[in-house]
Amino acid sequence: MRQRFGIAQALLGDPKLLIVDEPTAGLDPEERNRFHNLLVSLGEEKVVILSTHIVEDVSELCANMAVLASGKILLKGNPRQLVSELTEKIWTKTVSQAQAQELEAQLPVISKRLLAGRTVLNVMAETCPEGFTPTTAGLEDLYFSTLHSHRRQAA
Repeated sequence: MRQRFGIAQALLGDPKLLIVDEPTAGLDPEERNRFHNLLVSLGEEKVVILSTHIVEDVSELCANMAVLASGKILLKGNPRQLVSELTEKIWTKTVSQAQAQELEAQLPVISKRLLAGRTVLNVMAETCPEGFTPTTAGLEDLYFSTLHSHRRQAA
């Protein structure tokens, strides 16, 4: 209700630009869908700038996006088009914690997460590293690979 009230309040002056920060944080799935529909319909008449860490919000709502880090725009464009550029470049493997540390030292690991007590690694490479399997790239992979490249360049 707070998000709805905030949007209603912001729309009182009929602005041409609407900036929303983490608009779906804390919403249940049903309310999140309603809020997405509202933002999409507002985006047909106004410029809506969405600031969020929720990757699903970006993929569902945005025709254009940017990845920001260290106060700079690292990447910008259409989310689907940018993700398509990672086709056949993201590889995955589920390993133990000890194996994960070894592989991180050897390969360009862009993300790792725990799943049922095991570690799932995603690697970005032109060819499939030994023992890895191809995976469908997503917006999260785009985000992680962009930050990974930025950090490598800064080092």
